[in-house]
Amino acid sequence: MAWYVGSLDQGTTSTRAIFYDSNLKPVTSHQISHEQITPHPGWLQHDPIQILNNAKTCIDEAHQKLKATTGERVPDVKTFGITNQRETLVVWDKKTGRPLYDAVVWCDLRSQQLVNRFSEKHGGRDAFRKVTGLPVSPYFTAFKLAWLMENVPAVKRGIEQGSVLVGTVDTWLLWNFTGNHCISVCNASRTYLMDINKRMWDPSLCALFGMKSSELPRIVRNSEEVGTFRSTALVGVPIAGLIGDQHGASVGQLCFKEGDTKNTYGTGCFLVMNTGTTPKPSTHGLLTTICYDIGDEPVHYALEGSVVQAGMLVSWLKDNMGIVESPKEVATLAAQVKDTGGVSIVPAFAGLFAPHWKPDARGTICGLTMHTKKQHICRAALIAIAMQSVDVIRAMQQDSGVAMTRLKADGGLTNNRVLMQLQSDLADVEVAVPEDKETTALGAAICAVNAAVQTMGHRKLGTILLCFENCTQVIGDRHDKVETFVPQMDSQKRSDEYSRWEMALKRAENWVSSKL
Repeated sequence: MAWYVGSLDQGTTSTRAIFYDSNLKPVTSHQISHEQITPHPGWLQHDPIQILNNAKTCIDEAHQKLKATTGERVPDVKTFGITNQRETLVVWDKKTGRPLYDAVVWCDLRSQQLVNRFSEKHGGRDAFRKVTGLPVSPYFTAFKLAWLMENVPAVKRGIEQGSVLVGTVDTWLLWNFTGNHCISVCNASRTYLMDINKRMWDPSLCALFGMKSSELPRIVRNSEEVGTFRSTALVGVPIAGLIGDQHGASVGQLCFKEGDTKNTYGTGCFLVMNTGTTPKPSTHGLLTTICYDIGDEPVHYALEGSVVQAGMLVSWLKDNMGIVESPKEVATLAAQVKDTGGVSIVPAFAGLFAPHWKPDARGTICGLTMHTKKQHICRAALIAIAMQSVDVIRAMQQDSGVAMTRLKADGGLTNNRVLMQLQSDLADVEVAVPEDKETTALGAAICAVNAAVQTMGHRKLGTILLCFENCTQVIGDRHDKVETFVPQMDSQKRSDEYSRWEMALKRAENWVSSKL
C-alpha cells in the first residue's frame, strides 16, 4: 500500500505544506503568505496566531488535495517534518497559549542598542564565540528576548513567575500541535544560549539573559519523534523531523560530505558549508553552527554566512519603487543591458550581516547618471545579490581551507537564470540548480522518514528503505538532473566588478548612529 510523508516549511513570508510519496517525490502542496508587520524602521514582527492558523490550513488543504489526487479516502501518512525560519522569537502563556507579543523576526534590529551595551560589557563582538560559535548580534534569539524583558512588562513578569514559554517558531508550532516544548538542535544553535560543543544550554549564558536552562525548550535531534498531532487532518501522525530552514536545505541538497556547500536564494541568501564532525571556528565573520544531527551519523557542523537582502531587494524594486511589475521582470530588464552603466547597489536595508556585521550600514545606490535606466538598476540589483554571496564564499574558503568549485543553489530566486549566471561569473564557481527547488521542505521530510525507519522498522514502510544511509541513492538521481551555470567572465572583469562593489560597501557604512 502507498504511504506518504508530510512536511511543513514555515518561512519568513509564507507557510507551505507538502506531501511526498515514499520516494520523496512531491505529490501535493498548499501555501499561504502572512502579514509583515513593521511598526518602526528596522523592526519586523509576525503574528504567531496567524502563522499557526496558516500552518493548520496549509496542512489540511494539502491533505485534502492528497486525497483528491490519489483517490484514497484516508491516505497513509506515516510521519511528518517541520522546518522553520530560525532565530525568530515567540513568547506565550503556558496555560492559555496566547502570545504575549508578536513574534520578533530574525532580521529585526530593535535590540541593537542592547547588543552594543552587551558587547562593551563583555569584551567585544566575539566575547562568547568559543561557546556559541556566534558573534554578538541582534540577529540571535537571546537578544530579542532581552529586549522584550526590558520593554514588555508582561514578558518580564511572566518569565520571573514561570508562567510563560519561550521558543523559536518550531517550538511554537510543535507545542500547539503536540503539547511538547522542544527545539531542534539547529534552532537552539541560533539562540546564543547553546554551547555549540556540548549541544546543551549553557547555564552561565542563560543566567546572563535572566533565564534558567530548565525553563527553555528541550533540545532534540533533527530526526527523532517529538510528539503526535492533536489537531488538523493528521491527528495521531507522529512529528519526527524538526530542523531549521537552512539546515533543512543542506539535507535536502544532500550536503553530507565535508566541503559540500549550498546557497538558498530566498528572502535572504544563506550559504552553508558542511565542515565535518568537529566545530570549525571562524576568523572571517562567519557563523559556526550545526549542519545536521540525523540517524547513526555523528553530528555534522557547518560554517554559515547569512545575507539579509536577496528576494527582499527584488520585492523592494517592485513594491516600494515601482520599477517592475513582477519579480520575473527584473531578470528580463537586467538581460537587456550588458552592464550596470556604472551603478552599484548595496541593499543594506537592515545593516550588513555576514561577513561584515555592520549594523550601522544602510542601503545605497552609487554611480547614478542621466544615462541610468531601470535596466541598469535591475542588473545592479542582481549583481548586489550575487556579490553578497561572493563575500561569504571568499570567507568560507579562507576559514575552511577548501577551494570551492561547485555551489548547490536552491530557493525561489534560482528561477532567475540571469542571477545564476552572474553568481557563477562573479564567484568563479560552478552553480548547480536542481529540478526540485523546494529543498528545505525535502530536508525536513528526510529527517522525519529517517526517524520513522528507526522506530517502525523497515518492513512497515514498504519495499523502499529510505533512511539517511541511502537517501542519496533514492533521491540522488533527481539531484543529478540539474541546470549548471559555469563561469563565462574573464578574470580582469571579475576583479573590476569586485573593486566597484568594495567601493560601494564603504559608502554604505556608518549611515546611522549606534543608538538605533
